[in-house]
Amino acid sequence: MVDRTHLAILNQGAEAWNKWRKGNLDIKPNLRKANLKRMKIPRSDLSGVSLSRANLSGANLREADLRWACLSRMNLSEADLCGADLIKADLSGAILVEADLSGANLSGADLSRAVLSRANLSEADLHSADLSGADFSLADLSGADLSSADLSGADLHGTRIVEADLSEADLSGADLSGADLSGADLSSADLSEADLSDAALSRTNIKNIDMKNVKGL
Repeated sequence: MVDRTHLAILNQGAEAWNKWRKGNLDIKPNLRKANLKRMKIPRSDLSGVSLSRANLSGANLREADLRWACLSRMNLSEADLCGADLIKADLSGAILVEADLSGANLSGADLSRAVLSRANLSEADLHSADLSGADFSLADLSGADLSSADLSGADLHGTRIVEADLSEADLSGADLSGADLSGADLSSADLSEADLSDAALSRTNIKNIDMKNVKGL
């Protein structure tokens, strides 16, 4: 469970927390299953907070303001981030297995090499996000805005991407095998060396795409 000492420091706000983190780099903060909606400080004060390497698995961060926050290599498995504001946040290498990010704003965020298998990202805003090398296997990205996102080398096999906006996205080398892309907009996307074997492509917009180097078609 959550370390109440760590939670008390975070309750003092981003400035106090970041100062404590700089002086205790060897400590991995334990905020497992913490309900951050009950914190005394306004959740807007979490913007810019450095939570790198912390354990926030199962934590309640619903609708939290985490813009520009450093969340790299964090354990956020099964965390509730529904509707959270994560604009420009650093989530590189974070573990978000089965996390709820539905409706979250992740535009411009760094999720490179993050693990989001079986996560719920339906209706999430991932416009221009760095998702290179990320694992989205079996995740739900239905209705998500992935326009101009970098998904190069990403694992999207078996992912639900129904009605998603992937226009001008970089999907080079991505694994989309078995993905459901029904009704998705892939116009002007880069699919070079991408694997689309067994992918569902009904009503998919593939305008302005060079399909000659796409695998599985």
